[in-house]
Amino acid sequence: EEELNLSIIIPVYNKSEYLTECIESVQRQSLKDSEIICVDDGSTDGSAELVSEFQKTDGRVCLIRQQNLGAGAARNAGVKAAKGEYVAFLDADDFYSSKDTLARIYAAAKSNNALICGGSFCEIRSDERVIQFDGVMSGNKFDAEGWVDFKDYQFDYGFYRFIYNRDFLIKNNLIFPDYLRYQDPPFMLRAFDAAGRFYAIPDVTYCYRINDCPVKWTTEKVLDLLCGIEENLKFSAARGYERVHALNYYRLCNDFCGVIVDTALRKDSTGNILKKLADMQSSVNFDMIKSSELFTDKENKFSKPLSELIQKLSAQSARLHSEGWFINKKLFRVYTWPVRMLGKALRDIKHRK
Repeated sequence: EEELNLSIIIPVYNKSEYLTECIESVQRQSLKDSEIICVDDGSTDGSAELVSEFQKTDGRVCLIRQQNLGAGAARNAGVKAAKGEYVAFLDADDFYSSKDTLARIYAAAKSNNALICGGSFCEIRSDERVIQFDGVMSGNKFDAEGWVDFKDYQFDYGFYRFIYNRDFLIKNNLIFPDYLRYQDPPFMLRAFDAAGRFYAIPDVTYCYRINDCPVKWTTEKVLDLLCGIEENLKFSAARGYERVHALNYYRLCNDFCGVIVDTALRKDSTGNILKKLADMQSSVNFDMIKSSELFTDKENKFSKPLSELIQKLSAQSARLHSEGWFINKKLFRVYTWPVRMLGKALRDIKHRK
């Protein structure tokens, strides 16, 4: 069977509101030698039936059904079924803004024999399009075309801006972990590490929609989030990626601090979230964080007590568990105070030049 140029893999879970715009943005692409693999992850809103309607008029559309296993498992199933030389990943509520997006990336990848090739990010907030990023989010855009060594780039957000050589993914067993949250950064970090370098173009290659519907955080989702961050902390420490290490620590203490603390207080009757935080401290390398220069000296000093305090907490976990984590909210607030205070102190980092 002849290999296609590109397989576009779309994990679908209850996104019927946006799915038509998503698929049509792929159908409009000038790169026609492709397939559109929609992996329905147990939708209950008619999303799968909507894909079936597209199948009737477009032979490139393929529908795979699975029980609800999460976006990571859906993407893995798509890669397994794909026939394209390269694979692209598109979420069901996102889209490509230009009809030449995939042709542009594919041509750049082929002409440079790149294992990974991609471009810049666009964030859609209501009717506003954000394409300028700075501070810790500056990795979302490229100002020039050319090869980039990952050790110089060190960013692990926005994996869907790129296309990936399918044989390269399979050969290196590069799959998405089955976390309910934060499965993308571990995949991206390992893929870019395995490739060593990638080819970048300045074009916007992905439009990411910020939905009004907030994430319904559960204890399981927070624990998976922490597992994903921990995986990247360990991997970046082992491979010497100082900035990636600092970025993941920053997200733990700032971006996700509120949902971690809130979910632990309101929903985690077992205390597993706080115990996981305690365990994670051994994965944090403060020397790497300091040498990354992402934090100021003042912020580095502020972060030290966090490590020391939660390590002490870990040693006392048996006694504290017997007292009851869920009802002992005052105790919890005492032990998470450094996390919450550090988050406030680091808030300005996101936009720091």
